[in-house]
Amino acid sequence: MREKIQTAATDAIIANKFKGIIEVAPRVGKSKIVIDALNTVEANLKVLITAPRKEIFESWKKEFEIWGLRENISIDFLWSNSLKKNKTAYNLIICDEVHAYNLNVLSLLTLEQAKGTRILSITGTLDGNTEYLLETMLKQEVLYTYTVAEAIEDQIVADYEIICVGCNLDSTLSYVQAGNIEKPFTQTELAAYTYWNDAYQKAKSRQQWSSLRFLMSKRLDVIYNSKTKLEATKKILSLQDRAISFSGRQEIADQLGDESFHSKADKTALDRFKAGKINKLSVVSMVSMGVTIPDLKVAVFNQLKSEENLAIQQAMRVMNMEGGKKATIYIVYLKGTQDEVWMLSALQGFDPNKIKKIDLKDLPDGNSIKPKRVNKKKSVS
Repeated sequence: MREKIQTAATDAIIANKFKGIIEVAPRVGKSKIVIDALNTVEANLKVLITAPRKEIFESWKKEFEIWGLRENISIDFLWSNSLKKNKTAYNLIICDEVHAYNLNVLSLLTLEQAKGTRILSITGTLDGNTEYLLETMLKQEVLYTYTVAEAIEDQIVADYEIICVGCNLDSTLSYVQAGNIEKPFTQTELAAYTYWNDAYQKAKSRQQWSSLRFLMSKRLDVIYNSKTKLEATKKILSLQDRAISFSGRQEIADQLGDESFHSKADKTALDRFKAGKINKLSVVSMVSMGVTIPDLKVAVFNQLKSEENLAIQQAMRVMNMEGGKKATIYIVYLKGTQDEVWMLSALQGFDPNKIKKIDLKDLPDGNSIKPKRVNKKKSVS
């Protein structure tokens, strides 16, 4: 089935002369689809591959080694947000994970089109807003679609359920640092979040744009470093035999799981997790694209980053079809906060019938968990 889909998508690219949108679910083999299309071109071709995360390029390079690429095809890579720095003329730009491109990047792509460059957009999930922008700005049409739902039905990817675990900001433990050097003091999560969120909303209403970035970062810090969320994540992990967890801070990751995996941690931890030597790994952001971890069916998000609306699908990529058991993704979020807004944004495009919301107390053997002072786990770095 996978080969049949790959062939159909490749044929669509060739028939439309590498101009348009290809939407294929994770694990189908989008890189091979594009490589097979490129290998039909006999003329010299200068190609630029852009992506919103640089680690995606490593996956492409591995795929080129596996499937081979004709010597007449020259490939360069560029982070999509750096497109404004491009001074080279390309015959073709392949926009990987195009759903994550902002308006500025899309505008720069229109300038490349004006030079005669063809644009091929690749995505694993095409929401209505992205499709509209690509159609209106880049004049692109969908050439081929193979959705996650179809991939689940064809058993290419595992079926899934998403469980959103809601927590309340704590109003009892004062641990959030506030004030200044001369007059420092601490606040509860609720007091700190309320203060910075009110300040942000006030500045926004007064159009004090220069203040917004600072206020957003302070509000974000309260959410990312929440001990309520940390304890809730620990509770969920304690109920799992094997799981991967995602957080937004290295300091939080170091307190979760058997080992952590991030820029300052032991890089061999991922290999030990894949080999089954440890069963709970905590990572910051995402593991590399193209990595599939054996016997893994549970992912726990301590934090969904505000800009990563595809994070859940990326987590699903590391899972597998072993035993036919569905994947379970837990999302810990703070109710009534910006954290909940980010979560709802990340859930766009997923089957609502596969999503449920519960309170922390509804977990098996779960009682309402209040944050406590935590002894930081020794980093494996």
